Amino acid sequence: MIFERYILRNYIGPFLFSMAVITFVFVMDFILRYIDLFLGKGVKFHIVLQAFTLSLGHMFALIIPMAVLPATLMTYGTLAGENELTAMRACGFSIYRMIVPGVVAASMLAAGLVYYNNHILPESNHRLLNLLIDINRKQPTVELRENHFIDDVQGYTIYFADKNDRTGDISDVQIFRHNEQGLPTTIVAKNGKLKFIEGQNILRVDLSEGQIHEIPEEKRRETYRRTNFKTYTINIRDVDRTLQRTDRDYRGDREMSVRMMRDKIKEIRSEMAMARQEMIREATERMDATFGMLDAGERARLKPATRASQASPDTGGTAGAGAAKNRPGRPPRYTPRPVQSAYPGVPMQARNEYLTRQRIDTEVNKNDSFAKQIQRYNVEIHKKYSIPFACVVFVLVGSPLAIRMSRSGMNMAIGLSIVFFLVYYVCLIGGEKLADRGFTSPFLAMWSPNMVFGVLAVVLIRKAASEQALFERPSIFRRPVFRRHASANSR
Repeated sequence: MIFERYILRNYIGPFLFSMAVITFVFVMDFILRYIDLFLGKGVKFHIVLQAFTLSLGHMFALIIPMAVLPATLMTYGTLAGENELTAMRACGFSIYRMIVPGVVAASMLAAGLVYYNNHILPESNHRLLNLLIDINRKQPTVELRENHFIDDVQGYTIYFADKNDRTGDISDVQIFRHNEQGLPTTIVAKNGKLKFIEGQNILRVDLSEGQIHEIPEEKRRETYRRTNFKTYTINIRDVDRTLQRTDRDYRGDREMSVRMMRDKIKEIRSEMAMARQEMIREATERMDATFGMLDAGERARLKPATRASQASPDTGGTAGAGAAKNRPGRPPRYTPRPVQSAYPGVPMQARNEYLTRQRIDTEVNKNDSFAKQIQRYNVEIHKKYSIPFACVVFVLVGSPLAIRMSRSGMNMAIGLSIVFFLVYYVCLIGGEKLADRGFTSPFLAMWSPNMVFGVLAVVLIRKAASEQALFERPSIFRRPVFRRHASANSR
């Protein structure tokens, strides 16, 4: 156990360092993605901090598996570079036993991530999405700038030439009040003052020495009215810029636990069964309605003919048909009614058939939508397990790379690991898109990257155990001069 504890102790530092670096990258991506939203809506700092804290939920679901691969490379690479792994081999430890501590730690980490993805991550995603929806609904901050037409105030356009930020005094004011019907009312004033009444969400504009220009009636534009005033006050209501929090009950697939998604799948399948029954009912009613348009004599002739044809079908070709035609006591086959007698019912019949086809098409489209929802939920269920299992896969791939690469080859190992990591997540995202569209099964889409890299890990571990070169250059790139030089030295 001393050997295993020693390797695990060497894992802690590189793992925390890798997490810090990758977290920094994700945080920068968060800031660049939402900085325009936060600044444009005038969101307060504690709301921004809350959004950042909630966003760490889905970040850590990816950061932890990503940190395992560079941590594995640094840990085993450092041990190999300082010849500690060589000493361990001299003591009888095989490469398989050297990898076991990392695999055990990765397995425990994967188990913790499964619990995290199933219980903590859905709630974090749900709260974050609720907060972002509330921020998007928030009215933008009114930026009262001089020499600008301000349209952020509902129902008004405000312009002023100068503004004192300390006192709120403004000059050369023009205010256009938009009317639902008719031309806007124009208010001009030499001076004014802006004041925001916090408790009542009112922007108060006190004007002095001005005029009001308006056309009272839209239909009578020749009627023009001008009003002079010494003081005039405008109270612009509903300028509340505070964030109104709401609680959204609906949850998307990334806001659900595995149990929630399985219950949702059962509910959708029951709705699909009801939709199929509805299609059968519509088709049956339409057939019955069509059969009911026949008169009593035709229905009486059609029913026995149908039963007779089902009981004893013709087997003799033309001769059989002729015999059946001339057989006494047998009713003739159904012939269509004359167009003249059926004409009054044709338009209604055609309309009913069209409506029936429309309803059946609607149910078919609904079934297709239900099938896509089930596919999407199954993809998310498998993702909650496949991404944590990537921790084990990355240890199995990274450890033989780090053990067999010398100190000078660590750059190559890190470069290859980055390539492996990018290919893994590209395959994962591509598989998710294919599975959502029904081109492949959710299991194959989410687990195929782990399977492929698992096979690659087995090959690398076997080569490392037999001390073979992990990556050999083709013979065409080998220079014979080096072989001659080596043979000369051996003499």
